Amino acid sequence: MADAASSSSAQAVVPVPARLQEESSKIPNVLRFPTLVVTSMLLSSALYTGASEFGTGDLASVMRQRDEWWEIGGLLAWKAVELGIGWWGEYDGWDIACLTLLSHMPYLYLLTTFYAVRPTTMWLGIGIDVLSTYLPFMLLRDSSPIHQSEAAKGQVANRSILNDVPIKLYTSILAAAMYGLVVYGSFRGWLPVYLAVHFDGLRDLSGAHEAALPFVTLGFTLSGYAAQSFLFMPALGAKPDVHDMQMAEFDPETASLGQTVWYNVWGYSKRSRTLIKRTVTLAFASAMQTGLRTYITVEGVELAGAAGWAAMWATAAILVGGVFWWVGDVDGVSN
Repeated sequence: MADAASSSSAQAVVPVPARLQEESSKIPNVLRFPTLVVTSMLLSSALYTGASEFGTGDLASVMRQRDEWWEIGGLLAWKAVELGIGWWGEYDGWDIACLTLLSHMPYLYLLTTFYAVRPTTMWLGIGIDVLSTYLPFMLLRDSSPIHQSEAAKGQVANRSILNDVPIKLYTSILAAAMYGLVVYGSFRGWLPVYLAVHFDGLRDLSGAHEAALPFVTLGFTLSGYAAQSFLFMPALGAKPDVHDMQMAEFDPETASLGQTVWYNVWGYSKRSRTLIKRTVTLAFASAMQTGLRTYITVEGVELAGAAGWAAMWATAAILVGGVFWWVGDVDGVSN
């Protein structure tokens, strides 16, 4: 009876997310991604509908009417592609949350800075976008060992560095500074005239003319933390794989032309390959999400304007990835 009571007590304290994840594990593999897409879209729709009652009405003043089927279809298709990138990229809930924040923020930053949309509306929109991707991933996929401080030591490389709070802080500040530098440099250079030419209906350009680098950088504090979580930490925690062993055995004197080309193109360590792939993913997602959403939803935006605004954020993502590559290439960090 004591054993039964203990069993009953143990079952009673199982957290709700754990029970939901256990139930979701019963979904057949072939149905898991469709379930993810449907769940995420329904959750996003429900949250935006609810948020409309709490002050997101200022978005309506800058939105264009979407009457064409390709406009709505394009946004839905991109949403599915975005989720597919995370699903087949083997991201967990935290990975996709960081990627969503970084790739969705530029669109809302545009509206807040130049279209007089309130900051609270921007943060509410980012919160909805992040939650509607994080929660389905959390329920359908286990967390990565990199994001589990209690994970076995052999599962992750450089565990002591991954758990080092000052390193997380410094790399977050560094990433925020890179975003701030790209945006501030654009504000002081080409961007104001470009916006005036290609964005019909801008409310105010003072956000660019009056920008100060410290305050611009401070505004990217959360983005900096998300960037180090999505780019730097997974690369640092990547363990050597079969590819690394094959590259270590490469002999230029006996290798064929194809092997030599492959070695020169992709003969990097697991850490570097992880960082490169995630940087490319972030740049691509930022460009596509920002460009599509800006062009399709904001009244008066030309295609060239949306493309230029999106390219700025893709450039920032590449710069952050490059800086993290340089930071991680030091003695004492295992490959």
